[in-house]
Amino acid sequence: MVGDVKPEPEALKKMQDRGGDWYAYQNQDMSSADLGHLQFLQCGAGCTFEIPPIRMPDTHERIGWRYGFIGKVNTESGEIEEVEK
Repeated sequence: MVGDVKPEPEALKKMQDRGGDWYAYQNQDMSSADLGHLQFLQCGAGCTFEIPPIRMPDTHERIGWRYGFIGKVNTESGEIEEVEK
């Protein structure tokens, strides 16, 4: 994990409103201007991914390989907690 990171308040509020389990991915590409940037993925029953993948999946808008799994978002505190993979 690069730096002491937490979701922005707006992102955390969206996760709280939607419920479920949320996982954090961080840009780990040392050549990227967005090094350290976070993205979030909801995983679990009824989601595209039941178990969080090691890398953020690609979408039609973004390439996910730069973003590596860093942990589960505690939607109460905003802390990103390490979990066994």
